[in-house]
Amino acid sequence: MSFLEKYLSARQGKESLLCVGLDPAVKSQRRNNTIEGDMLGFCENIVDNVADSCLAIKVNSQYVLFNLTAGELSKLNKKIHSKGMISILDHKLSDIGASNESALWWTSECGFDALTASPYPGNISETIESAHQKDLGVFVLTLMSNPQAKWIQRHARVNDVPVYRRVAEISAQNKADGVVVGATEEVSEREVSEIRGEVGGDCVILFPGVGAQGGDLKKIISSGGRNILVNVSRDVIYDATPSAKARKYREEIASLAKKLQGVVD
Repeated sequence: MSFLEKYLSARQGKESLLCVGLDPAVKSQRRNNTIEGDMLGFCENIVDNVADSCLAIKVNSQYVLFNLTAGELSKLNKKIHSKGMISILDHKLSDIGASNESALWWTSECGFDALTASPYPGNISETIESAHQKDLGVFVLTLMSNPQAKWIQRHARVNDVPVYRRVAEISAQNKADGVVVGATEEVSEREVSEIRGEVGGDCVILFPGVGAQGGDLKKIISSGGRNILVNVSRDVIYDATPSAKARKYREEIASLAKKLQGVVD
């Protein structure tokens, strides 16, 4: 089953476009938004709480890979799948050759359905081909939500085309399963529409930045097309009642999608 098929099956089953991001910070990392207890237990609890409202879980490797073993990640993914959701490792893979192969092998071994990857080593084609051989989908970072990204993603050009559009074009040519596009004010509605035009309708656009970062739901739903994932992390996982907050986002997204696109199936 392709990643798109997995996505469509989960979307239909959950009637949702919501993806919840797991960014579990320990207390020594920062003052606010930290977890209590063990990390695996926290993640499993979030999965249980949001399962009725979302179709995907995005696991941020910058938070978990130094804390969870491969066995624990496998256990987490089994729970995610048992709840009818798909799992994405937000790893931003940015390597070459054997190192790339190692990361892809472990991602598959731990049971993820897809991972995020950086285009900047230049090996988009190689990464996607290798990932597909391991039944992994690939989301290519295309236009990120941080203001520092503009000098390379917008201002830098390839044959007078902004880098982000060239990345979208190459991603589509090499059958990337998805692209990552920021939802914050740093990314315009026009840019979202341009990227959708480059990648085509079947490519899934993952939009991080909704919730604590202030991303614009109306913009991404109206311009992102039908196959999207709206990611919310901190605003759900650190809420006193994650299930209620996830349900609120699911309903808000569904209402906008119905108004702007038609009914979410």
